[in-house]
Amino acid sequence: MIDEAVLLIGLAVLTIPAGLIWLAVSHLRLRREVKMLRTAVDALGHPPAPKPFAPVATAENVVPLTQTADAPSTSSDDAPLPTPTRPPVWDRPHKDIPPKSAREPVVFKRERLDALLTWLRENWFYAVAALSLALSGIFLVQYGIETGLLSPAARVASALGFGLVLIGAGEWIRRRFGDSEASSTAYLPSVLSGAGLVTLMGGILSARMLYDMIDPGTALFALFSVAIGAMILGWFHGALLAAIGVIGGIAAPFLVGGSSDRPEWLFVYFALMVGLGLAIDTVKRWAWVSVLALVCGTVAGGLLWFDETGSASLSAAYAGFAVVLVILVVLIPARGVMPDHQGACALEALYGSVTRSKTSRWPIFPARLSGVMSLTCCAILFVTAMDSSGNFWLNLCLVSGLTALFTVWARPAPAIQDHALAPALTLLALLGSWDTTHLVLQDLSAGLAAQDGQTETRLPMDITWALLAAIVPSVLAAWHSLKTERFATFWAAGAVLLAPLAGLALELTWQPITSIGAWPWAFHALALAALMTLFATQFAKADAFDKTRTSLAVISALACLAFAVGVVLFDAALTLALAATVLAATLLDRRFNLPLMGVYISAGIIAIGYRLVIDPGLDWAINAPIFQMLAAYGGTTAALVAGYFVIAPMDRPRSKVFLESAALSVGGMTLSLTLFHVLDAVAGRGDHSLHWEFGLHATIFIGLVLAQVLRMELGGKMRWMRMSLATIYALFALGTLAFGVSVVSPLFGHILVDQSVAGLPLLNTLIPAYLIPALALGFGALRLSPARKKLRIGFATLSIAMAAYWAVLTIRHFWRGSDQMPMSFGVTQPELYSYTVALLLTGAALFYQALARQSDRLRQAGVVVIGLAVAKVFLIDISGLQGLTRVFSFLLLGLSLAGLAWLNRWVQLRTDDPDKDPDDPAPVPAPNTDPEIDRLD
Repeated sequence: MIDEAVLLIGLAVLTIPAGLIWLAVSHLRLRREVKMLRTAVDALGHPPAPKPFAPVATAENVVPLTQTADAPSTSSDDAPLPTPTRPPVWDRPHKDIPPKSAREPVVFKRERLDALLTWLRENWFYAVAALSLALSGIFLVQYGIETGLLSPAARVASALGFGLVLIGAGEWIRRRFGDSEASSTAYLPSVLSGAGLVTLMGGILSARMLYDMIDPGTALFALFSVAIGAMILGWFHGALLAAIGVIGGIAAPFLVGGSSDRPEWLFVYFALMVGLGLAIDTVKRWAWVSVLALVCGTVAGGLLWFDETGSASLSAAYAGFAVVLVILVVLIPARGVMPDHQGACALEALYGSVTRSKTSRWPIFPARLSGVMSLTCCAILFVTAMDSSGNFWLNLCLVSGLTALFTVWARPAPAIQDHALAPALTLLALLGSWDTTHLVLQDLSAGLAAQDGQTETRLPMDITWALLAAIVPSVLAAWHSLKTERFATFWAAGAVLLAPLAGLALELTWQPITSIGAWPWAFHALALAALMTLFATQFAKADAFDKTRTSLAVISALACLAFAVGVVLFDAALTLALAATVLAATLLDRRFNLPLMGVYISAGIIAIGYRLVIDPGLDWAINAPIFQMLAAYGGTTAALVAGYFVIAPMDRPRSKVFLESAALSVGGMTLSLTLFHVLDAVAGRGDHSLHWEFGLHATIFIGLVLAQVLRMELGGKMRWMRMSLATIYALFALGTLAFGVSVVSPLFGHILVDQSVAGLPLLNTLIPAYLIPALALGFGALRLSPARKKLRIGFATLSIAMAAYWAVLTIRHFWRGSDQMPMSFGVTQPELYSYTVALLLTGAALFYQALARQSDRLRQAGVVVIGLAVAKVFLIDISGLQGLTRVFSFLLLGLSLAGLAWLNRWVQLRTDDPDKDPDDPAPVPAPNTDPEIDRLD
């Protein structure tokens, strides 16, 4: 008896809000009627005066107050003046303010936030009222559970009935008194109807989640029906109904509580709620309703997924839910199966903002909204792919499909042309990240291990399917590029990059060679090369003059071909294959006039340099057999030289500089490494051979410095990187040279490391140690442009210093041999005289070059060298000379100096007047014939 009484009291309590609402509405209606009656009475007591000079015509539909509607009307002359009355509010039909025409979407600014806060401050009781009414319906169900008074069906029915009552009350008030801001019942119909909708959704969710009265399909159908009704109501009510319906509907599952063995169906419910908000906003164009629906739906889905993190089925549902949201946010605002977003895309606007273009505009609001949702979806797909291998494959298919979908959609909707970029990058991230692929690779390894020992094994198709996920969007991107003119080049770039980059990601992370073998993986790369070739032929047919798209496809095909060759060949063959593709790029450029081939030539040369210097690098070249080294370095040099001569007649300055500098540096490497192998075979390597090893390494680094300096002349954004590389190589070169002339020099072997000079007196290991680096430095000084005067002087100075050092050590080795090279063995007189003779011969050679080149600087350099020889004789040599040796030494020195003095004078005269013969006698002055001078004499 007590429970029934409590139930009656509870029901009575639930009727209190409805009663209060009814009283408020009745009171407002009575106030309006009294106000209108007073207005009518005042109008009867003070009728307006008739207008002079204008007869008053009685309207046909005006009935005088003294006459009923059925009585015949009097003539116009006898008719009294009409009374300016208007029918009372209860007799005239209510007209809502018509919705404004579709306008530009609201952009969220500070002013809009301030307006929202102001509205909440002034009308917060409406929001609280809606919350209270919605909670009352949900608490009705929970009360029935706690007390056990009603059956589950009765509890659900009471909640549904209460929700229908609230919706009916709200709709009745809207029809009778309006819901506009101008009416006194503003927001009240939205509050009641919104609370009713939330109560209906809560009742249906309770029937499914708490009592399991209905299956998920029935629950979704019922919720879909409620969502359709809410959408229709949202078109007629104000924005408050949309906000209440979206927020309350999405929060209802969390308020109802309970549990479900299959919570995945709630993602469908959340998608319905998001679609509800978007559908309302596609008519009303409030913009913020769409944002509210997407934010609430995404957060609710994330909370549901986070509550059971690690569940593969829930992660799959969450991933599908994210993709569905992207599709809804694109299609519902467009009101069709194909989007029609016009205007600029986000990348265009960003580029215009960076370049400060006055004509650039930001994308329309639906495009911005779909772009943000696309980025959010990609993040969800990446995170949920980590839960299981099945989730990885599902998300890979979803992200591939999303990329393909945006590629197709971008044709009629240019404002979303950049939306395909995010899923394409996500696809590459899925394939290249260890976090997303380690479970897949474990399953792949387990499958291969299970086939061990079997006579017949099946080739795993995982690699093929993964690559196919990138090929499908690539093909559609090429199709899009052929069918459109706007951004055709960018779509072509995406078509030729996505699939090869996916193959590179597989190579780095999956290592397909270990699972399917080298040749099957090479065939995959060859298939990509064939696809890129097909793209190139189609682009060539479509482009008559601009061959940019064709060049991109050809570059991609060459890269795939080089990759395929590299998979099955050894290190030397891979480097040689890269050089062959560079040569092929020059031939294609020469044949078809493809300027963009220069990009591949530059990239290919950089890749070649990386392989020759770093990986496998110089260590491999030193230890590998000489024929493999010659194939890699010599073949590459030949390919680069051939490419340079192929492209020489064309206007390709960048390609020429890259090819020339690479040919010089790789040629120097080839020569140095060849000498390295020869000397290793003849003299062997060890601590005693460090002087020539350091010299050859220095030569290689000098060539690399020269290559980067030559490329610096191209300028551009890469100039600072080339300068940095040149500085690094220069430090290595200077370091090896410094060690070569000090620590590992044969002159100081008794102090540091003993060195053994192998070879004949004039043909020995001192040449690769010091003379070859000197020649490389001298070549660099001659090759550099005159504008780099300081750098040329530096190269020339180091070259002369290294050549002089080589000459000194060669003379000492001639007289003392390898065993007595260290300075601890002293210096003999013949060795000292040889240095003097060498200086004199050097001075004479400089004089000759000064004459041949008409250079006064060379003549001055010769004078300096001769001066050094004289100083050496008088300061050093004279102390060791005695007897006739001293006499004849100074005699020869005097004759030599006299001859050199004459040669210096002769060269000087030839330099001042090239047309004059220095051996001609001086002209005899003419006799004086001036009589005045004779008189003075």
